[in-house]
Amino acid sequence: MTAQSGAAAMAVPEESRRLNVYLLEARDPYAALGAYPFVDGTIRPALEEIVLATPRLKLIFAAAAYTSPDLLDRISMDARRALQLRLAKNPAAPPKALARLLEDDACERIRRYVAMHPRCDRTTMSKLADNTSINVRRAVAGNPNATASVLAKLVAEGDGQIDRNAASGPFADRDTLQALWDKGDRQVRAEIAAHPNCPEDLLERAEATADKLILRKLASNPALDSSVLTRLTADDDERVRVAAVRNIAVAGDLVEESGYEPSPKVRRIFARCRRLASGAVTRLAADPDSWVRCWIARNPAVPGDILHCLAIDAVMEVRRSVGRNPACPASLQIALAGDPAPWVRAGVAMREDAPEAAIKQLLDDRHPDVLSALGRNPRTPAASLDAIAHHADKDVRRSVAFNQSAFAPLAAHLAEDPYPLNRVIAAGHSNLALAWVWRLLDDPEPQVRFVAAARLARQWNPQGRAPAASALKL
Repeated sequence: MTAQSGAAAMAVPEESRRLNVYLLEARDPYAALGAYPFVDGTIRPALEEIVLATPRLKLIFAAAAYTSPDLLDRISMDARRALQLRLAKNPAAPPKALARLLEDDACERIRRYVAMHPRCDRTTMSKLADNTSINVRRAVAGNPNATASVLAKLVAEGDGQIDRNAASGPFADRDTLQALWDKGDRQVRAEIAAHPNCPEDLLERAEATADKLILRKLASNPALDSSVLTRLTADDDERVRVAAVRNIAVAGDLVEESGYEPSPKVRRIFARCRRLASGAVTRLAADPDSWVRCWIARNPAVPGDILHCLAIDAVMEVRRSVGRNPACPASLQIALAGDPAPWVRAGVAMREDAPEAAIKQLLDDRHPDVLSALGRNPRTPAASLDAIAHHADKDVRRSVAFNQSAFAPLAAHLAEDPYPLNRVIAAGHSNLALAWVWRLLDDPEPQVRFVAAARLARQWNPQGRAPAASALKL
């Protein structure tokens, strides 16, 4: 180990201890909450006392998705019903905490919320599948994580709502789907027709039906054969055609549009397909519906000559779509950088691959939308970023806080911005000096203190996890 690396190793624990001392002395629940996922176990009990110091704080943090799962597990040890209800509905609640909520005589609402929870584990779900409440068992059947064995046991009850929920369960197996089809109503059969595990013979029966609900759901099945999808694109029901074409658009299969499609909804989805026939591209680019032209203008498979025609479209949204198209030629980006509509120019300004000539032209623009786009673009020159960071509009200034290419002085400037959200974003900027992050621990806004404490604590425990600043709603 070199002398320099040894000194760095000694400095890290010292700074970590300094932060721990600050957190314990400041007794700020939001700073403590931000640091909690990254500190070691020796200080966690003290931070828990700060974060959960009052009943009101417990209620707030039990319901907050930004609360650390470890802390939510600690909160689950409190037997108060109001806390348990909030925790059962919190999407960040860990499986262990959810299981603990059922240890006592939990009310039906708590059991139902746990049964619906996306992080409910298999053991807890299997236990709830035997619950005496039909509403709880229905919730289990509707949980996307319900296993094949749990679903098979539940559908044996013959409850219509359970059957409908189970039919859309991702883990429903072929035997369960077959049993549900034999006894189910049209809603159940429609869900089965859309299921990727649907048996082949049931797919054939679904295609042969005259029921448009079943056909529409069948057309959305991601495992459906392309020949079946092609036939469904010619169905006389608009909703069936929409589902079939959307399925093709996602799958990226070859689409041959035959004849005129009367529904603009269907044509809009056709325009998103990546492997359209050349004749279809030409027709869609001249479509009377502006949203069809918007989608085809955004399609990276469209050739340059078609994009040039769409770039002079009378509708602003179509021209913007051209500017946002990943395949938009450099020459066309330069032309659109001078478009009379600021929203079109902003679309070019946010492109990281925009040619230098386009960027240079946009630097003289004074419209807030264009300036905000340039503020986020890592290719914007430092001098221009500085001007944007000092703009009178708080939203324009904030764009630079999202730009990780902004130098440390700009990040520091935004860290003392009068608008709190700008300081929140700046606190997490990679180029903000740690000395400035320390100052933000005394910020009047709890969101800022949360992010600053998390940023400092994470310096010495990068394995920890904290929510993004943009997710905070403190």
